[in-house]
Amino acid sequence: MIGFILCSLSLAALVHSQNEFLRLLATPMALGIGLTMMTASLLVGYLKKASTVAWHDGFATSCLLVWYGYWTSKFNDNAPMFFFFPLYYALLTSIVTLTLINKSEHFDHESIVQLRYLEKSTRFHIGVLVGLVLISLLITRHYTLYPIAMTLFIVRHTMIACLEIIDR
Repeated sequence: MIGFILCSLSLAALVHSQNEFLRLLATPMALGIGLTMMTASLLVGYLKKASTVAWHDGFATSCLLVWYGYWTSKFNDNAPMFFFFPLYYALLTSIVTLTLINKSEHFDHESIVQLRYLEKSTRFHIGVLVGLVLISLLITRHYTLYPIAMTLFIVRHTMIACLEIIDR
């Protein structure tokens, strides 16, 4: 999810510097572009026309765009969450990519068995998590719901990506 990491870091940098480009990200057109990208990512993933990593990356990145565009009208432009949440997403995604996904082909048999067990026993199917992320985008009163939903999405993505690499 390199696109998501780069977009998260870019958004954090733009917010930190209070760049003029932020006004463009808060327009209805940017929100529409984000929603279109989100829909396209979900459709491509559902139809299996792209790899899981690619549509997850597109979905997460478009959610970030929609989140910023929709939520800036509800909160101050300089709210700390617009800086810290993208940094958190970039850090979390980078850590799981470097330490788990990129090393998954070196997992021992017992770790693979445990990962498969976790993947099957988790109550959150990727479709449920996508729905949770979408709903959390709409609920601005609970501003930590979206980061929690995205964290669960990133963790689930990590499990799926590791198993796809192992199964090659």
